[in-house]
Amino acid sequence: MSQPPGRVEDYTKPFLVMAYVVLFSGLFILWAAFGYAISLLTSLFLHVILQKIPRRD
Repeated sequence: MSQPPGRVEDYTKPFLVMAYVVLFSGLFILWAAFGYAISLLTSLFLHVILQKIPRRD
């Protein structure tokens, strides 16, 4: 019989760090290609969308 799997490592912090890097890079590319206003509008849109996700306490 096989044994049940043990605990796995928590990769939440590395994921959040890489998500920040990808988001920052994407906004920087938007800023370089289309200007500051488009980057700000994209940030505002993402902020509004992410605020609609319920928090877990």
